[in-house]
Amino acid sequence: MALLRVIKKVGQNKVLGIAESGSTYHYLNWIPTENGPLINKYGSIVKELINSEEKDKHYFDVIEHIFSLIDSSEHICTFSLDKKNILFSTCFSDNLNQEIVDWHLSQSLDKDIKRVMDFYHYPMGSDSKYLFNIGISKSIRQLFQANMRLLKSSLNGLSVGIFSAEIGARKWMRADKKNSYLIWKIGKKRHDELLYICNDELIVYFGMYNKVKDLKLLWYYGDVDIANKVIIEINKIKKEESLSFKIVDHVYLYTSDGNINELKKIHKLNLKNLSLLNPLSVLKTIDNKKINDYNFLPLAETGNAFRGIDV
Repeated sequence: MALLRVIKKVGQNKVLGIAESGSTYHYLNWIPTENGPLINKYGSIVKELINSEEKDKHYFDVIEHIFSLIDSSEHICTFSLDKKNILFSTCFSDNLNQEIVDWHLSQSLDKDIKRVMDFYHYPMGSDSKYLFNIGISKSIRQLFQANMRLLKSSLNGLSVGIFSAEIGARKWMRADKKNSYLIWKIGKKRHDELLYICNDELIVYFGMYNKVKDLKLLWYYGDVDIANKVIIEINKIKKEESLSFKIVDHVYLYTSDGNINELKKIHKLNLKNLSLLNPLSVLKTIDNKKINDYNFLPLAETGNAFRGIDV
């Protein structure tokens, strides 16, 4: 029924997801049909930001270029930002007390931070009373809205890298049917990102240094004990001391700009509860081409374009 509501709302307009990864922009365009989403176009473009003071023009040129590759007069667009454009933090707050949240932001960042940033708050585990805060520059949101008006299209949402991929895992691969799952992003220079979800709640978001022999926790937001347990288990798996993850029901693995050979090495262990997070492996495409397991994994971060529908 959710999909039918989307069809009524957008008609035959195409929904476009764009995911920023450094200077590369991956895109996936889908059409709502009675049989579910049908992928029309997908790919990537590379565009360097030459002058940081011209970021508005840069994003306009990126979106206009991608629009030109898609045959549609109107676009409904979502955009997943690179993590470098985002501020993350956690704070203790019972029942989302806004005064406590504002005090935390003024103490940990800057007292005037809310003038230039929009913050979104998410509970981290029902027992922890911690909030995870995501800050996005107001200027970025405003320039996207302005660009969409110029391009006669609509912006249906902004998201962030691995969090957009988590939406994809739920929508494409029914991750939300699992009691617990892990989104694992292989990153540049062996710096990986991981999201641990349990009972539909974010428990911990953390980074680890994926060394050849042993892993190292780099940073975390949430339950550090769970993060360390995940790292211990990954160490055992890399040493082939275990054939599946025990701490989590399922793991969804992808990369957008990381070491593809490292990802292949993990995938080829044939773990019982690990899947590649490649949307083209489960969604229908117009060209009906056979999809390589490792090609188009960066499209995982277009997951936000599927929010609110049943696939």
